[in-house]
Order: sequence, then C-alpha cells, then structure tokens
Amino acid sequence: MFKKLRTFLGCLTLLGFALLFLDLSLDKIWASHLAWLAKMQFLPAFLAHSFIIVAVILLLTLIFGRIYCSILCPLGLTQDLLLNLLGKKKFSYLPKLTFLRLGILVLFLASLIWGLPQIFDLLDPYSNFGRMITTIGQPIAILINNALDTLTQGHFQALAPKNLPLIGMSALGTAVSLLLLLLILGQRYGRIFCNTLCPIGIILGFLSRFAIFRPRINAAKCTSCGQCSRNCKANCIDYKNQTIDASRCVACFNCTTSCKFGALTLTKEDDQPLNQSRRNSLGKIALGPLFLLGASSKVQAQTEKSEAEILNRSYKPRREHTLPILPSGAQSLEHFASHCTGCQLCVAACPSQILISQDTGQGFLQPNLSFEKNYCHPSCVKCSQVCPTGAILPITREEKSSLQIGQAHIDFRLCLVNTEKVTCQACQRNCPTGAISLVGNTELKQPTVNFEACIGCGACEHYCPVRPISAIKVFGNKVHRSI
Repeated sequence: MFKKLRTFLGCLTLLGFALLFLDLSLDKIWASHLAWLAKMQFLPAFLAHSFIIVAVILLLTLIFGRIYCSILCPLGLTQDLLLNLLGKKKFSYLPKLTFLRLGILVLFLASLIWGLPQIFDLLDPYSNFGRMITTIGQPIAILINNALDTLTQGHFQALAPKNLPLIGMSALGTAVSLLLLLLILGQRYGRIFCNTLCPIGIILGFLSRFAIFRPRINAAKCTSCGQCSRNCKANCIDYKNQTIDASRCVACFNCTTSCKFGALTLTKEDDQPLNQSRRNSLGKIALGPLFLLGASSKVQAQTEKSEAEILNRSYKPRREHTLPILPSGAQSLEHFASHCTGCQLCVAACPSQILISQDTGQGFLQPNLSFEKNYCHPSCVKCSQVCPTGAILPITREEKSSLQIGQAHIDFRLCLVNTEKVTCQACQRNCPTGAISLVGNTELKQPTVNFEACIGCGACEHYCPVRPISAIKVFGNKVHRSI
C-alpha cells in the first residue's frame, strides 16, 4: 500500500511541475495555481523564510524518513522516471562515501553562510530540475505544440503557435550536462546522485536515521536471498549483514514489496509492523500539510496579451547589459542575487518571454530582463506570483506601475531622426507611462526621457525600429525605487 501511495503522489507532483514549467496556454493559469509546489521545496522555502514549510519537511522526515525525496522533490522523481525508461532493475549495496557527502554538505552550508549563490544555486536539486526542464523540455513542448497546430490546421485555440524562447549557451550546457549525468549514474548506480551530490538529500538523510517508521529487516524471517538489495535504487540495503542504511533510504518502498517472505516491513523500533488503521492515520498526517499549503496558495491568474506580434519585423539580437535589469519585486541586485536559485520558474511563467537566464553575474544562471522580443507589461506580475524563494517579492499592478527598475537612455547617434532625417515617434507613442516626449522647434523633433517618470519597462527599446542595436536602451537600477 505504501509503495502505491508513494507512486501515486509522486506522479501527481511530477505532473504538477510539468504543468507549472511547460504550460503553453496564454492565460498561464497553471503557473498561478500550482506555484505552491515550488514554494514547498526545501531551499526555496528556507531562502523565502517560510520556516513553517521547512519545519513540516523536517517533521515528516523524522516520522517517515525521506519521503520528501520520493514524493516532493521533482529532480528525485525525474530520476525515478529515467530509471523506469532505462529499464534498470537490479542494484547492489554500495559504501556510504561519507567524505564526499560531508564535503558537499560543508560546501553547500558555507555558500549559504557566506552568500555565494553560484554554489548553492548549482547544488540545489529543485533549481537543477527547473533549469533542465525549462531549457530542454520547454522548447520540445513548443515544437510539439506547433506541429499539432499545423496538423489540426489551427482548429484548436489551445494549440496556437508559440515562439521559441531565447536560451543562453551556459544554460543549455548546464541542463544537458545534468541530464547526461543523471542518465549515466542512474543506469549504473540508481539514485546515488541523491545520496552523494544532493545537499538536501544529505541533510534529510541525517534526520532519517532517527525516523520513527522506516523499513527494517526481521532477521528471523530473512533468508538472505538478496531480492531487497537488488530492488533498492538507493543502494542502501546490505542483505548479507541484514542492515539498512537509513540515512540513504529514499522511502521508495521497493524493498517491502519485493520481499516474498515478509521479512522487510515498515516498522517502529519495537519491530511491530503498521496495521491498517495506523496507516490511515499516518497517511492523514502526511497529506494534511500538503492540502493545507495547496489551499492557501491560490493566486489569481490574469491574461496578458503580447504586443510583440503587432510589429511585423524580425527580432533584434540579444543585448548584454552591464548591470542586469531585474523584474519588479526583486528590490535590489543584492537581494535578488542572494535569494534567487536560478530555478527558471519565473522564466517559464513569463507570458512575454523577456526573462532570460544570465550567462554571467553574481548568481548561477539567474534570469534578467531582455527586451528584444517584447517588453515588461506594467499590468503583469506573474513572476512575483510564482517565485518560491522570495527573490521576487509579490507586488500588485499598482505598485509595479510606479516602481522604477531601470532608466531609458537615448543614443542620438543611432536615432533615425539624426541618421535618416525622418520623423520617428515609436518610443514616444509606445511608452506606457508617458515618460518620453518630443522636443525641438523644427519638424524633426527629437525624443527625450523624463527620468522621474520612466519605470524601465523596455517598451521604448523594444519598439525602436533601429537595427541591430536600438537607439534607446534601458539600463538597470542596482536598487529599485518608487517614483
């Protein structure tokens, strides 16, 4: 029963994350209503100071062992999926690799203490999953969606063609390397990644040693057939000595279902197996916090119409920013860099596709705004609704419309008014805050920017017809301010 329940809940979690990151609908409804899944992840909850969620995860670990790794962690569930696809069926007991595990844990904790996001971003399992599915899975999903739209001749509105997102080479290389690593390690060693390279798994593994209910071997019934060890994808069962390393057990319950002699059951220290009534009670304890958190995380979804299709012109090449332009709600470069884990959930949720992974910077693949394909609509607050770490704090549309994330600057050497001697009002006409005006006594008036009214949304840079570099550019603020 426990394995079936674990498999059912794990499938629901993985499906929820797939809808969260790969949702292609225009209204992004799943990105709003399933964002609570991301906020239940260990490191994002810790960085967002959601200590109640952290405490719930730790409490569940002390009761049932590492069910977080088998039910809630999307990277762990992805490894289970890959193992099933690879057809890996037989494993064997492996040593603990204690020094490697301690080294990873010390490196992870030191990066948190000293504020080194490049390190803890790279080690966090949830963020690694987000980067992998956004960089590899989302383009594939878009291509499939567009192919289905072509085959159905556009009869289904839900399959409206989508544009492929811009992907940096660093993000692509990191995602592909992680996928290959999971495939190679999974085929040979099962979920050894979770027990040697994942700091969250190592932390929870320490607590799971003291779990009240965990698989134990009944020596009187055990025949040392080795069936449990061959089915243990955590490689933690030493059937010869009839011991289980509880710190590495990921609570998959493969062992309890594979034992034909009933020698391996989920028990307390007194070696008494759980009866049906206690199973039901403990199931309610385990699932209760999940339903409560899900019910309290409803976020209103709003439809944002992209204006990028209004212009029938090619996109501009991506421009590198000296100071990254951060989304509204990030507050400052320091706050964003110390909280963002680069999970790419905001990238997946952005309806304008202007949030792009940063190849270089203070953090590891932390996203920033780029206005080649669109601009940041003052009425859109999707990224602040889904961010699980508090790197982008929730804001209202009213707050965003008066929050300056950057300032637009005009390079008159590139402006068409100067180079082509023609009238151009693109930036002034499309500025949503009226921060740009045309000045001059002649017919060819030049645009000028009122810095006290500009919010840095990028509409002017996006609509500027100058190629390949816009004549007006937005430069990010190190600290956001109200105007």
